[in-house]
Amino acid sequence: MFDNLDITITAEYGIESVDDVVKKLLDEKLIQQEIKQNQMEQKNNAQERKLLADKQKAAADSKKDKDAAGSPRDDAGLEGLDSPESSTVENQPGTKVETSTSPLPVSKTWFIDNFGMSSVDISNLLTKANKADMLELIEPLIKAERVSLLKSFPSVPVEIIDEIPFTDYDWNMLQKNVNTLEIPFRRFVKNWADAHDDDAKGGAYSTWSSRITKGERLSAPEMRILEKAHETLDKYGIMNSQSLQSHGVKASTAKISMLIKSHGFLYDIISTGSGSKQDAKGLFYGLDTTDIFIKDAGALINNLYDMGGNIEINPRGIPRLILPFESNVKKEYARALNNELGITGVMAEGRGLVIEGEISVSKAIENALLHTPNSELSILKMAMADNDNALKCLTYDLATPRKQVQLLKSWNMSDDDILELKGDLMNG
Repeated sequence: MFDNLDITITAEYGIESVDDVVKKLLDEKLIQQEIKQNQMEQKNNAQERKLLADKQKAAADSKKDKDAAGSPRDDAGLEGLDSPESSTVENQPGTKVETSTSPLPVSKTWFIDNFGMSSVDISNLLTKANKADMLELIEPLIKAERVSLLKSFPSVPVEIIDEIPFTDYDWNMLQKNVNTLEIPFRRFVKNWADAHDDDAKGGAYSTWSSRITKGERLSAPEMRILEKAHETLDKYGIMNSQSLQSHGVKASTAKISMLIKSHGFLYDIISTGSGSKQDAKGLFYGLDTTDIFIKDAGALINNLYDMGGNIEINPRGIPRLILPFESNVKKEYARALNNELGITGVMAEGRGLVIEGEISVSKAIENALLHTPNSELSILKMAMADNDNALKCLTYDLATPRKQVQLLKSWNMSDDDILELKGDLMNG
């Protein structure tokens, strides 16, 4: 991950290299674990002391009562029986406190959550830095994280972690693509468990491996398509298959969509959402990153509008652009568009994104028109600049069919006159 380990980090704490940063983070994390474990020990010891004191007090009270009453059953113990088969006080449930400390829970994404890097990335970093002692230190944490990952799959026994021949690459791919690889992984586990000899187990692993290894399932042209798609998305931000094709990905839109669906995860390409069309052409793709960053807001707005966007004017006369966009993270995309355009009028609403207000709509249209001309957006922009003919065309387009007939009569115009007026506006 870091090829140059001599990078100097300017800080106030004497940290001079990347591996020192990781070492410091790991040390602090382990120290915190030790503190928590010590606290747990102290709590358990206190409980044990209290229980012992209560037991001694109960014994003293029992002896006192025995001296007073002389009942033969006073020393029968907590179970109330004199039988030789009766257990002693110490063996009864609740009379002992478990003083051994339990390890702190490690989630299936523990390293990412705590250090922003996977266990594989950290291991590679420590290997390059010749930190063998630290590698040994984090091995139990790596295994605990992988056990948590296995627990997230129904019916997969965690004991299989010591049986299957998974490499760091296998674990890394499974962790990064839990949803995509869940069925193939569970199928592999079943085939492995059902195998009666080493050849059958080798076949099960080979089938799994071919699912996640680029070279065994993709031809060179297909790998090039996905590599180019990754480069394009990294440079220009999210787009659909048609836009990828127009930016130099040499394949049909159907081929691009099919490859991204089946193997896009190998190149960190994911589906970020969809427009109004419920097919492969309506899907938008981006790179799987922690933060959403839109590099070309105008292109995204233009594409979404072409996928079924429309214009509204609310009762207060405020313009709105409605952009269809189905995504679980559309609120994050709304914030990213606001940041990219320097506006505040983009919001997630209903089944898409809405851009509201003259300033926000004007800025959005200005950026969208940098890519391809669009008569509807151009006329809206001119109407917001108080162009009388543009206002007339916009009013006509937004009216109901009955209202359009009334408007044409009042203007003494025909449908052809409106079309001609629009052509004049577009031609300047």
